[in-house]
Amino acid sequence: MQLTKKSSYGLIALLEIASGSSEQPISATDISTKYSLPAPFVVKILYQLKCSGIITAKPGRSGGYYLVQDPETISVRQLIEILDKPLALLSCLTTSKTCQLDAICPTKALWEAINGKIKEALNEWTLQDLLDQQVGTTGDGVSTS
Repeated sequence: MQLTKKSSYGLIALLEIASGSSEQPISATDISTKYSLPAPFVVKILYQLKCSGIITAKPGRSGGYYLVQDPETISVRQLIEILDKPLALLSCLTTSKTCQLDAICPTKALWEAINGKIKEALNEWTLQDLLDQQVGTTGDGVSTS
């Protein structure tokens, strides 16, 4: 399983928005410029997040995006599944089981267990956890505590 750039960039964008305020919304241009991300791709990601109800937009010249939900309620898994699709190590672990070996697969239990642990870990990490981690480090990622 490899996460997509869409999920990675989406998490970066959401962290940037969450670290701002509703009085000073963050624009797609600000995010794409700060992190050298393709602006059209950032706009597409932000639109998808807006449709999900996690963020909203303030139109106009001084507009931009701001967080609607509490960062403690947004898990990394939720974000990934909004932007991409349900997480699965293998396609046979999704609801559309396409594997011809499904009924007799000797490794299925292993992959289901590992897949479950990954989902569990991503559920445990919230946007707030990531924001707190940023506060506890210097710009070079070194812990200040």
